[in-house]
Amino acid sequence: MIYRLFALIKFWLSSSNQHGVHSPFVYRFITKCLYSAPHYKTSKSHNILLKTIAYFEIGQMQLVPTNIAVEKEITKHLNGVSFTKNSHELIFIDRLDKETIDEYIVNNNSIANDTVIFVNGLYQTKDTFKLWESIKELKQVKVTIDLFYCGLVFFRREQVEQHFKIRI
Repeated sequence: MIYRLFALIKFWLSSSNQHGVHSPFVYRFITKCLYSAPHYKTSKSHNILLKTIAYFEIGQMQLVPTNIAVEKEITKHLNGVSFTKNSHELIFIDRLDKETIDEYIVNNNSIANDTVIFVNGLYQTKDTFKLWESIKELKQVKVTIDLFYCGLVFFRREQVEQHFKIRI
C-alpha cells in the first residue's frame, strides 16, 4: 500500500496530459478516446479498457488469464466483441509475470502492426513495475502509454519509439 502511494505521487510528478504529447497517433487516442465520453461506471482500468476497445473498434480479444467477470463486463457495455485464445487485435493481460511477457509478447507470432496489448495493474508491486519497464525495452515495442492504473503497448512499425506517462 505504501509503495502504491509513493508510486502514485511519483507518477503525478513525472506524467503529463495531452499537451506533452508530440505523437499525432497518441494525441488523437488521448483526446478522442481517454478524455472523451462515455465514462463507464466501472474501475478506472476497466473504463480505459472499454474505451480502448470502442475507439479501435476491436472485434476480437484475448484475456490472459481467462476472466469471466471481465468478459461479462465487456459484453454488458459493448456489442460485437468476441473472445478467443489467440488474438491479433487486443490482448488483455491481468497478471503480469515474466512467463506471460515471454509467451504473449516476446514469442507471440500473432502480434501484428496494429495489435494492442493492455496491461492491468502496472504499479501493484515493485516487481510488476519492473516487468512493465522490461516490456518497454523490447525491440518490437514502439509505443507505450503508462496510465498508472494500466498500460497500453503498441507495435506500430511506422512509429518512432516513444513512451508516455499520461494523467487521466
